[in-house]
Amino acid sequence: MTSTSTQGAHQVYIVRIDGTRFGPFESSLEPNKALIYEVTLNAGAGDQIELHDDAGQVQTHVISNTHFQPQMSDVPAHYTVRWR
Repeated sequence: MTSTSTQGAHQVYIVRIDGTRFGPFESSLEPNKALIYEVTLNAGAGDQIELHDDAGQVQTHVISNTHFQPQMSDVPAHYTVRWR
């Protein structure tokens, strides 16, 4: 894991427990969570999330929780993915 900032927009990948990799997904990052703008996302607790920044740095975290949020007003549907 690198020590670069995780704030802002990044591309992320989901790596399932069995090694299957999905992505890239466009996301907005906040401390310990990513908002992934997809209506279906095959991810859950125990899977990993890879955060890729523009400089080519990659951070990997274990997912602790996912939650789907349907579209509300101007906020598009998205998944909140939290990690530990």
